[in-house]
Amino acid sequence: EMLKINRRSPPHKWSKADYILTEKLFCGCCGSIFKRRFTGGIEYWVCKKHFKDKTQCPVPQIQAKNIESAFCRFYYKMKHQGVGILTEMLQNFQMMRRARMLHSPDVVSINKKISHLSSQNQMLAVLNQQGLVDPDIFISRSNDLAREIKQAEQEREKLLSARNDMKETYTRDLIELLNDGPDLLASFDPTLFAELVDRIIVDSNDSVRLCLKNELELRECMERTVR
Repeated sequence: EMLKINRRSPPHKWSKADYILTEKLFCGCCGSIFKRRFTGGIEYWVCKKHFKDKTQCPVPQIQAKNIESAFCRFYYKMKHQGVGILTEMLQNFQMMRRARMLHSPDVVSINKKISHLSSQNQMLAVLNQQGLVDPDIFISRSNDLAREIKQAEQEREKLLSARNDMKETYTRDLIELLNDGPDLLASFDPTLFAELVDRIIVDSNDSVRLCLKNELELRECMERTVR
C-alpha cells in the first residue's frame, strides 16, 4: 500500500537544502547517525540502529519539518537572548587563553624584552631631564627604543593570535552572524543552519540538543505534529 501511495506522489525535485541535515543528526541514546527516509510522501529522519531493530534503540523517527521548526525557534532565542551569552563566553575564552599564555616561554621572553626596553627608555628620559645626554642623541635613541618596543608588542600579539583557540574564533563568528541575521525566520534557512549548527543530538521526538560551532550545546523542545 505504501508503494502505491509513493507511486501516486509527485516526483520530488532534489535541491541542496534536501541534504542539509545529512550527517548532522545523531542519536542521543545509542550515538548512531540518522538516515533520511520517506513514508507516505513525508520526510523523516531515523536512527540507523532503531531502523534496523527497534529493540536496540528506543529513539523513534522524527519528521524533518519538526527539526526545521525547532531550529527556527532556536534561532529566534539566540538572536534575541543568546548574543549576551556568547559575548560572555568569548570574554572567558580570551581570559583563559591569555592565562595559559602567561607562562609560555616565547611570551615570557618577549615580555622580558619589552620590560628591558621600557627601562632603557625611562632611564634615557631621566638623563635627558638632568641634561646629561645630547638632545639629538636623546631623540634618535628614544625613537629607536619606541620602535623596538612596538615591534616586540606586535610580535607578542602575533603569537597570541596564532595560538588562538578555535572555540574563540567560532564564538566571535557566531556573534557576528546573529547580529547580522534577520530578527526571525519565517521558514527554515539552510545557510544559517549550516553556519550556526555543528550537529543535532536527538534524545527523543520531544527533545533535541543543538550543538553550535563553538561546542555550546542547548536543548530545544519539539512541537509534536498533530495527526
